[in-house]
Amino acid sequence: MKFVVLGTSEFSILASNAIIESGNKVLAMISMPENQLPNNSSNILFYAKQKHLAYHEFDDINSLDSIKLIREYSPDYLFVSWPKIINKDVLNIPKYFCIGTHPTNLPYNRGRHPLHWIIALGIPETKLSFFAMDEGIDNGDVLLQVPFLINYSDTIKNVNDKMNNVVYESVKELCKKLDDTPFNRKKQNHKMANYWRKRTPHDITLDLRMSAESIIRIVRSFTSPYPCANLIFKSNIIKIQDAIIIKTNLAPEEKQRIEPGKIIGIEKKILTVKVDDEIIQLITLKKIPDQLFTIKYIHPPSNYFHEHNIVFED
Repeated sequence: MKFVVLGTSEFSILASNAIIESGNKVLAMISMPENQLPNNSSNILFYAKQKHLAYHEFDDINSLDSIKLIREYSPDYLFVSWPKIINKDVLNIPKYFCIGTHPTNLPYNRGRHPLHWIIALGIPETKLSFFAMDEGIDNGDVLLQVPFLINYSDTIKNVNDKMNNVVYESVKELCKKLDDTPFNRKKQNHKMANYWRKRTPHDITLDLRMSAESIIRIVRSFTSPYPCANLIFKSNIIKIQDAIIIKTNLAPEEKQRIEPGKIIGIEKKILTVKVDDEIIQLITLKKIPDQLFTIKYIHPPSNYFHEHNIVFED
């Protein structure tokens, strides 16, 4: 079987290894220019050179140049882990079909930013799904699903690593299934499907009226290698890379009387603050602004958006 692999991350490298070591061919690898790469990208060019594979870059995979080039390889399959929508002109290129991937138990949780949502929503188990792509969003026939667990303490990097840990053996199993005749494809029950929306900077902006657990999940869903969650204070957007519940000697009723946003202490890059139900430490990415050392409270972000005309960068 002959594959062209489209991707930008370690996921595509591991999949390519599995394809090759299953006795199949990777004709070429296609990635994006450096200035277009997502946060979790890997050096696909370096890997392709190591394996003596053809390598190409396109910022628009649906362009005429991209379509022409992929057609010239005459692949049996495209193996796709691409962070943008792929149109039907590309989907129709391979002899058989494009193999898509999505780290949820399809038909559940289709759509954008799945690993981030999994952590933010506290979902303890998911599946890496391989499916035959069509023009819909994550709704093609399922080819294979492999489960993996999510721990409470996992960050986005941990969860991405767990997904990558199952890629190699999963793709080897998939290649074996593709050799079977006829290949068993499972239709998705579209009535059961839900779609996750694109996350925005507001989804990773903390409101100290939230519960400690909600704040921790949001922080861990967008920590390194991503730009980290936001805490707004006046005109400052403070980046939070971790959040931890701390034990105190306060009686439950004393703790309950402290309003959310009350600053308990500040030390270097550690801000100790009361949230809805707990006292937590917020670990900042950079030095805490000097203004915070002289105030008692951090108000809800809506207060600062109104007063300071804060605008997030894309």
